Amino acid sequence: MIYVFLCLAVFTSQFSIASSSIGIGGLIILTSFKLIYRSEKIFIEKNLLYFFGLFIIMQIVSSVFSSNPGESFENISRKISLYIIFFASILFIKKEADLLMLLKILILFTALVSAVEIIRFAVDYLPNPDKPLSEYRLQYYGYPVTNGEIKMILLLIIIPFLLVKKKFLFSKSILILLSLPLFITFYLTNTRNAILGLFTGLIITGSLKNRYFLAGLIVIVVLFLLFAPIAYKERVFSIADPEHPSNKSRIVMWETGIKMFKDNPVWGVGDIDINKVYRMYKTPESHGEGSHMHNNFMQMLVNFGSLGLISWLILMLYIFFRQVKIYSASKQHELLNLISLISVTSFTALMITGLTEYNFGDAEFAAVFWFALSLAFLAEKFKLNGGKV
Repeated sequence: MIYVFLCLAVFTSQFSIASSSIGIGGLIILTSFKLIYRSEKIFIEKNLLYFFGLFIIMQIVSSVFSSNPGESFENISRKISLYIIFFASILFIKKEADLLMLLKILILFTALVSAVEIIRFAVDYLPNPDKPLSEYRLQYYGYPVTNGEIKMILLLIIIPFLLVKKKFLFSKSILILLSLPLFITFYLTNTRNAILGLFTGLIITGSLKNRYFLAGLIVIVVLFLLFAPIAYKERVFSIADPEHPSNKSRIVMWETGIKMFKDNPVWGVGDIDINKVYRMYKTPESHGEGSHMHNNFMQMLVNFGSLGLISWLILMLYIFFRQVKIYSASKQHELLNLISLISVTSFTALMITGLTEYNFGDAEFAAVFWFALSLAFLAEKFKLNGGKV
């Protein structure tokens, strides 16, 4: 039942926040039951608990000092509940075979969802192509940025299995076939920060696992720069253009965020409706301006102040350094090394995409990235107990 709810929480976040929430609720209930009535050894690192606890305490204290404590407590409770995916994955995925089974289900489910999206796109777009494909943004099951970031993590999970000789999941040909719908729909989300996050993750993967893949990636980039239509290249190049309307509005939001922080430097404003606070400093002029701060670091600073940001950075840095250490220590075991690498690249992609989007608090995306981040700690668990509990 824990595996069923874990699948609901993580896999269905691609198309339904409601079903994902049911999965999270089920995980919380079953995990609580297992911890209270456990008859087996529980594997969890104490430092992880300490640093998660520190960040949670900072969020709680910030909520106490907020202008609307009730709203802040409600919002942080929803975000904190997402951590259960990380801990339940580490605690209850018993052995390597169980993880591989879950990954197979994830890939098949993702291919099905992506295929449905492609069919819907073909039905809606191809008969009446009112706007260029380079401007189209796939959003059947959610906001295109969120969809793009979810697909980014899923691609970072799948692609490393294509770069090793041993077959851990499906054969290479089947895995490629199942990945194609995901890659097509990722492209159709037209999400710039996710493209940059995926590219960074693949550069790391290629550098560490397959130099031929890295060389191929470089060749693809060069061919794109030389021969891609101008509209496509402009979309990518706009990532670094400070005058691009989307980028310009983000810069304005960050400048306003600094003003908000200066008035609430220690505990922030709490996890309340940022738009209401934002309007006290500036009237929004563009779509989405002030809904959130479009940057994980700035959002932490505004919501939870300097102490909240520091506690979050401590947690994130600890997770990252542990991931890297586990990756380095697992080089003799190909599967454990592979899933550790996925954990590292997923973290990197989270940080890259989080420079222009507040995705740490995005429930749909968080459901997937917490699962991906848990993989390194699962690798350590499998190594310590030989894959069995």
